Amino acid sequence: MPLRIERTVKPTLTPFGLHHGDTFQFRLRSGRLWEMTLLATRARILARDFNRRHHYHDPGHESGDISAYAFTADVRINGRPYQLRRVVGTQESFYEPAPIDGVCLWFDAVACLFRDAGGFMVEKDWKGEWLCKPAHAARFAVQEEGLPICPEPILPWYPNASAHLDISQCYDGEDCWMGPYNGASAHCGLDINMPKGTILTAPFHLDAHELFHSTAAGFNNNRWRGIRRWADGSLWTIQTHHLIDMLVPERTSLKAGTPYATTAGTAIGLHPHTHFMFQITEQGGQYRLDPWILFWAMGHSPLSPPFHERSPLCIAPDKKK
Repeated sequence: MPLRIERTVKPTLTPFGLHHGDTFQFRLRSGRLWEMTLLATRARILARDFNRRHHYHDPGHESGDISAYAFTADVRINGRPYQLRRVVGTQESFYEPAPIDGVCLWFDAVACLFRDAGGFMVEKDWKGEWLCKPAHAARFAVQEEGLPICPEPILPWYPNASAHLDISQCYDGEDCWMGPYNGASAHCGLDINMPKGTILTAPFHLDAHELFHSTAAGFNNNRWRGIRRWADGSLWTIQTHHLIDMLVPERTSLKAGTPYATTAGTAIGLHPHTHFMFQITEQGGQYRLDPWILFWAMGHSPLSPPFHERSPLCIAPDKKK
């Protein structure tokens, strides 16, 4: 039976998942009800030139020739049909949310692009239990238009004077969120190339933070997580991997803007880089989301330059329906 999921706007971003036929209802500050029903999802390969463009092959992960793909969702919002479309593996991976009837909508992922659901991608990071595939047919996030994704400014996570993310600098050009690593394996995170020793800073206040899977514990990487429990009950977890040294004691709180580690120096492979992750746990659900959402929000902070060259998300309304 189709489900009806009810949420009320709050100071932080609201993630949710839908199966086909399910409806999401979002109560806005005015009391108006915003409603979206998921009708169908699809995914298709756009480019098969990975082997020509890349000079390496990683035998430790599923391989293929996929360089870019797209996925779509047919939805009905407030009685009108829309089609949402995302492209992954190109500059279009860094997209604008769609403003529809007073709500900003982020379209994060669909299950049907994965091989075990009839698609063509496999998980890259399943050994670490980091999975991109949504638990539902599709994963989204919303915030009322005009509200930030959290009640504090999100500060720069690493030095980026250009205020720009370039897909060519996502490891070897494929490691954006769900990007086709090795031509077939969906990357559970966002890799950004940067010089060894780059300093990372807390993008917002963190209640606690710690290293895990560290080299000191016998692992081949230094992975870090920070957590924040917001007043509305939402728990945000952020991660960065490939760290070199911690600059502050672990298991303490961190004020926004505090330098916490040097990075891009352990288990980096072909390019010095940092791996970024973002997860929200709330209202009975756990949602891994594209870290690009945080970088997008940094560009909308009064303390950060705006990120540019973003691509629109929504192709709407779908007049064919």
